Amino acid sequence: MLRCRDIGNLLHDYLEGGLEPAVREQLDEHLADCPGCLGFVNTYRHTVSVARDLRCEDIPPELQSKLRSFIKQKLDHPSILTRIRRRLRGSPGPK
Repeated sequence: MLRCRDIGNLLHDYLEGGLEPAVREQLDEHLADCPGCLGFVNTYRHTVSVARDLRCEDIPPELQSKLRSFIKQKLDHPSILTRIRRRLRGSPGPK
């Protein structure tokens, strides 16, 4: 069963339809029982919608640089989805 702390790391794949069916089902079950996480997902969904309308010219160069660094750092670490897949398969894998 997913916990509140797992939800944030799954949001992008959840909203883009990229989760495995078993993980999506667990996330849907969690959202049905957790108004706080449901509100978080809805806020994230709205933020993504607003951000899609931004053009690079609208974002100051310093913020662009910080965003790129943040994204690169996140991409260099195993995703929560990878850890959840391991947990669902019963193999702990590296922590």
